[in-house]
Amino acid sequence: MYRILIADDEKDERSVIRFLLDKFHFQLDIVEAANGKDAIHLLEKESIDILFTDVKMPFVNGIDLAKVAKSINPNIQLIFFSGHDDFDFVKNALSLRAVDYILKPVNPNELKQTIASVIKNMEQRNQELKKEKSNIAFLKNHLLYRLLNGTSIDALKNEYPFIDMDYLYAYSRMILMQFEEPFFDKLLKEETSLLFAQIKQCMEGLSFDYLHLNPYQLLLLIKKPIEHTEIRLIAKNIHQQIHSALGIHGYFSISEEVEAPEKIPERFKQIEYYLEDRFFYKDNYLYPIECGKFEQEEYLEQDENLLLSIQNAIQYVDTFSFRLSLDALFQKYQSKKQISHIYVRYLFSRLLQILCNALPEYKETILNKKISAIYKCTHFSEIEQIIEEVKRSVLSFLEKKEKSPKHVIHIVMQYIHEHYAEDLSLNILADKVYLSPRYLSDVFIQETGSGINKYIKQVRMDAAKNLLIHTNMKINDICKQVGYQNISYFVRTFRESFGLSPEKFRQSNGNTKEKTN
Repeated sequence: MYRILIADDEKDERSVIRFLLDKFHFQLDIVEAANGKDAIHLLEKESIDILFTDVKMPFVNGIDLAKVAKSINPNIQLIFFSGHDDFDFVKNALSLRAVDYILKPVNPNELKQTIASVIKNMEQRNQELKKEKSNIAFLKNHLLYRLLNGTSIDALKNEYPFIDMDYLYAYSRMILMQFEEPFFDKLLKEETSLLFAQIKQCMEGLSFDYLHLNPYQLLLLIKKPIEHTEIRLIAKNIHQQIHSALGIHGYFSISEEVEAPEKIPERFKQIEYYLEDRFFYKDNYLYPIECGKFEQEEYLEQDENLLLSIQNAIQYVDTFSFRLSLDALFQKYQSKKQISHIYVRYLFSRLLQILCNALPEYKETILNKKISAIYKCTHFSEIEQIIEEVKRSVLSFLEKKEKSPKHVIHIVMQYIHEHYAEDLSLNILADKVYLSPRYLSDVFIQETGSGINKYIKQVRMDAAKNLLIHTNMKINDICKQVGYQNISYFVRTFRESFGLSPEKFRQSNGNTKEKTN
């Protein structure tokens, strides 16, 4: 319901206006003032939508009252009424954008039309305001975009008085994400949802807004004060998550602290400038470049090597190396008190992913739940407990594989491929897998359908063939390189395998030169 203030020093006149408003069933909350001074008091105390005022009143006349009303509420609707058809009064009323100027005695139909028109205009304005408020997110982004491009905060406040600008004071730091291709234009709806879900997870509870600047750039605005080292680790985490999920590298530039909205344009130009260093640091994705970058990278490289060792131990079913590398990683962080907790969560989430990938029964949904649990941990010991459960499953899985004949044969074959240039015999190979020569021979034939000596010969002949085609080594040297000491025996064995002597085989494959020193 709208509220109308009737200001007139004649009570009878106020009563007539009130009577007519009730008669025409206007849904209005009506308040009255006997003079301009009382009217100003009501305007300051109450929320008034329509001012219906006489022009001539004691203390403060209607024109001055209207000016005060406009200063209090720029959207107030003004209606003047007077017993004087004075042009100067009419001109002043028009300058204040009055809706109407009604002469006394008031014509009921004229009043009805005027009030109906005022209410209609206010309804239309309210609908427009609702529409504007429904697009508040768009407007906020629009204001932020203009602020980044140099429009002052005061100018924005004057232009958009209905927008609460307090949100601009919440931002403490910014991360500018930039890609070489129009990354954001190519994303599918599902990929966009995944992207922001990953960013949110990496933020670990930090509130943030984002702004699409163009198809190549996205700006993240962090709402909580955060140290520079912390936000660098967050940016590193986001980068690796995007690369892992979507297969694309981006460049991330991190701002200094934003002390006030007025600093936002300056900080934004700064992070754009940082990215210009990409010309000199092609493989670097995190900016600005820090003095301690290489020491930090050396420290983080240790983690990468440990993760790789764990992956290799799983691949080659090496439970000893698996335990050793895993223990080394945990011991490294059990005593670290100053390392970022965000980085620790990120690192052990990657470890968890490596472990789960080794287990056929682990589904992605289970992995995601466990990663979420890691990011909710309040102490490192809780992370250890989560990893320990999966570690036991992986160890059990590896131990079973270690005992299987297939794994034994895999180890033997791998050893042959890595040591074919050396002396190889059934006894030597049996010692490597702690089996009797007879049992190993039987298992090898059972699993491969071929004897061990035949397999050794095949590996050596393939190596010799490759050296003949791709090098100019002497045949005598190739003979020794692939594990044969007797050149005649090597030549005969090669001819049996490929139907040609080594020399003719080399010529038939277009390699006619042999080293002659």
